[in-house]
Amino acid sequence: AMNTSQKLLRLAGQWIVFSGILLVAFWIRIQGVGTIPDGQFTGNDPYLYYWQAQIVSEQGRLPARDMHRWLPLGRDLGQTLNAYSYAIAYAHKAITVLFPNVSLYHLALFAPTVCFVLGLGVLCLFLSRAFGWLFASIVGVLLATLPGTIERSTAGFSDRDSWCFLIGVLAVTTYLAALQTPQKRWRMLFTIASGISMFIGGISWEGFGVFLLVILLVEFWKFLTSETEAGLGFYLLWVLLFVPPLFLASPAYRSGEGFATHLFALMLVPPFVLLGLRSLRYLLITKVAVSRFRNNGKQARHLAFILTLVTLAAALGYFLSQQHTFATSTVSFSQNQLMETVGELNAPDYNFWVFRYGSVFFLGSVGLMIASMHLWKNDGTVLVVPLVGVMLTTFFRGQLESFLGTSSCTLLFFICVAGGTLVLLFIAWQRDELPKRELTYVAMAGWWLLWVALSRDARRYDFFLGLPLAFFTADLLCHGASVVSEKLKRASFLSEAFRQRIPQSLLKIGLAVLMLTLLLFWTPAGEYAKRSLHAATRMRSAKPGNTDVAQAFQWMKAELPNTAIVAARWDYGSQLNVLAGVKTVTDQDHYIQHWIHLYNQHVLHAQAEQEALEFLKTHTATHIMLTNRDPQNAFLRGQLSEAFVPVYPTENFGEAAVKVWALHYPPDIKPHPKYLATAPEE
Repeated sequence: AMNTSQKLLRLAGQWIVFSGILLVAFWIRIQGVGTIPDGQFTGNDPYLYYWQAQIVSEQGRLPARDMHRWLPLGRDLGQTLNAYSYAIAYAHKAITVLFPNVSLYHLALFAPTVCFVLGLGVLCLFLSRAFGWLFASIVGVLLATLPGTIERSTAGFSDRDSWCFLIGVLAVTTYLAALQTPQKRWRMLFTIASGISMFIGGISWEGFGVFLLVILLVEFWKFLTSETEAGLGFYLLWVLLFVPPLFLASPAYRSGEGFATHLFALMLVPPFVLLGLRSLRYLLITKVAVSRFRNNGKQARHLAFILTLVTLAAALGYFLSQQHTFATSTVSFSQNQLMETVGELNAPDYNFWVFRYGSVFFLGSVGLMIASMHLWKNDGTVLVVPLVGVMLTTFFRGQLESFLGTSSCTLLFFICVAGGTLVLLFIAWQRDELPKRELTYVAMAGWWLLWVALSRDARRYDFFLGLPLAFFTADLLCHGASVVSEKLKRASFLSEAFRQRIPQSLLKIGLAVLMLTLLLFWTPAGEYAKRSLHAATRMRSAKPGNTDVAQAFQWMKAELPNTAIVAARWDYGSQLNVLAGVKTVTDQDHYIQHWIHLYNQHVLHAQAEQEALEFLKTHTATHIMLTNRDPQNAFLRGQLSEAFVPVYPTENFGEAAVKVWALHYPPDIKPHPKYLATAPEE
């Protein structure tokens, strides 16, 4: 009875700790809500998802083409992945059954924080079962307080990042749980949960294939370390749960264009390729009369290694052959003029990592290296070499480029990534046993490699890198606390009574908490926790906020019909749809990037008024807006004809920071197809 009571008390204590972590994570992320004007968000993309959620809420589904933006063609929604907007709309319908006063806007406002906290809760539960509550708690505290994980999960930043974090964590953790569960019933349930999560993620974001690659790395690890094909049926079930449904559910997977060009190859082909490899080996082992595979497990593993290398070579060949299309259709590889103006796609520097992660970005990377050496001994030591290269060429990129040059540093990075991948596969091929927790380490190592590769050239992806950094930092702290506690228990300067009075487990917990506290608040360790509230309240501000632009939007909402088409700077597009209630020509969706270049060239920097009017007529614009963010030498700031009729503001128009003209086209102004070109002439 006493034993049972102790277990219940311990379980209650763990739940209290986890609940406290989740409450802290939620509390931090809602601190900036009071500074957001009603109806606004802290980014550009949130307006797009809220706009789509409004359409779904009113009409039940999105139309095939959104004719409120990218006029005159409209936005082809068959090439977009909109599950997040549907989730917001239908969650609102469900919530209003019990709480009718909750508006769709308020649900969208708090959705990123709720999604992140739910994902954090799932992660803590999984890690507590696999590594213990202390390990899970450290990971939870780090993810709850790291500024790098706060900025894109605050209330108001109603983008889909936190949603994708939640679905990605669900997909990976349930898959790992399925592999670690001996009961077939539970393995079946976890496999189904992971497959459904993959489907939801696949119709939510074009980049969700990164989470797929994490799972496939785990499967390739199993493929190389096993001599039989146990669990092939479960893998087949998992593939069938999301690959065919994605192909059928979205035209983007059947005939992708723009950012969806490679969805079929990156999301649907890899799981089927691995299924084919596993099926081939299964047939050779069990069905085909090839004695060398039936009677010699080593031969089966050699075959798996050869097939894996051939697959990697084919994947590399595909990437190299399609490199030119990646450069124009994939955001993370975009180097064109437009994408270079998007701040979140700029390469981070050393100060960026220190500000957002303190010393966790360094400790997490070192923790991965130490874990590799503990798990894989000498082979793990070899793996440390490329891992060090990846760490230096990413987190210390600026310093290294000053010695090696940009191109040499980039080449070294890709060599280290490729080398680390090959060493990981080699280690798997050489393994004779598969410890229960090893697959989780493999998944986190893959997660670290993949998101480091993406974060290196685009700041926005560091949000997803926080998880493996927290995981390996927790592993390092727990290992360090264990080593120090063992030495303290044997220390001669401590009395025997003290050593008997203080259990080693309690001593380990105390040391881990002390090290975590130093990591959070000690200046030499980065004291990143002092910037947690700053990340929630200052790193993202309301757009457009209490500004002249917001007043112009209010005027449009009241005075212009909803059929009005307002041409403006691209990043005001979705704000105009939501806050002003008008149609637009371009927006931050970057559906047709060339149109944004054409607008800048033929309107803002037009050589003649007729040129600008022809462009605007071609795009059926009825109004045009100019703000102080537009170029000071824009032709709109000069003397204009009667075709441009000032309508806002009605007083002191010449000195206004925001100006709106109604367009009255002369009879000789005709549309010209060159202004609808979707790509530059070759």
